[in-house]
Amino acid sequence: MQFYGYHGALEEERRIGQRFDVDVSLILDLYRAGSTDRLDQTVNYADVYTKVKEIVEGPPCALIEHVAEKIAETVLQNYPVVRECRVHVIKPNPPIAGHYDSVSVFIERRRTTAYLGLGSNMGDRAGFLKRALKALQAEQGVQIVRCSSIYETDPYGPVEQADFLNMTAQIETLLPALALLKKMQTVEADLNRTREVHWGPRTIDLDLLLFGQERTYSEVLSLPHPEIARRAFVLKPLAEIAPHLVIPRENHSVLTLWQNLNEEEGVRLWKQNNGAGEFGLFES
Repeated sequence: MQFYGYHGALEEERRIGQRFDVDVSLILDLYRAGSTDRLDQTVNYADVYTKVKEIVEGPPCALIEHVAEKIAETVLQNYPVVRECRVHVIKPNPPIAGHYDSVSVFIERRRTTAYLGLGSNMGDRAGFLKRALKALQAEQGVQIVRCSSIYETDPYGPVEQADFLNMTAQIETLLPALALLKKMQTVEADLNRTREVHWGPRTIDLDLLLFGQERTYSEVLSLPHPEIARRAFVLKPLAEIAPHLVIPRENHSVLTLWQNLNEEEGVRLWKQNNGAGEFGLFES
């Protein structure tokens, strides 16, 4: 696709404009459309063209990286059948020193199923869980799919403190793992989470347990969460909503890990998820 836009870091680019080439690849299941020959069973690429055109020929952006992100986000939000979106934005003949045919960016964005752990042992514990879920749901690119029941659990670690309320949640997200983690940390900060004592009391604790089948290890984020297989307060609620999910690296299902855990005590059902109220847990 070719458009005329006004994107660039230089004032001249935003004033004069230039041509932009855009390639968009959509990954989705085409069996139903192929077998029925019905347009409503697939994605109308004329509609995609119109949406991309509105972005590229719309308000100027300093970076073509931002243009690419806006295209991917728009496609994934508007077409739920699309599992993955690949966007290539090309700027021919950029106004920089030297000879370049073009500069471009290529990104891949996809819908990812992730699992979160939530805990609180200060103040209105259930209230903090509810506020955290509502804050996450309000984030663009995050959708709460299902929640476990709430369990009261003995404190984990050497610090003497009050019992926790713990639960897990399955979400669908358009965000990369690190971007999701940053959103979670913002929610924690907004709910007065402090990190003065390791394993100490907290208003809210949000852990990114699993992000699809991604495996990564760094000081910032390790996936899957390295403590999943040893924490009863994680495995019990996780087994409720995803018992047959196989944990990367562990190569066992959540249910098997829970059944093999030697320390199952200290996790007590506190509030059954009965489907009533917000997230099935909080009646009005």
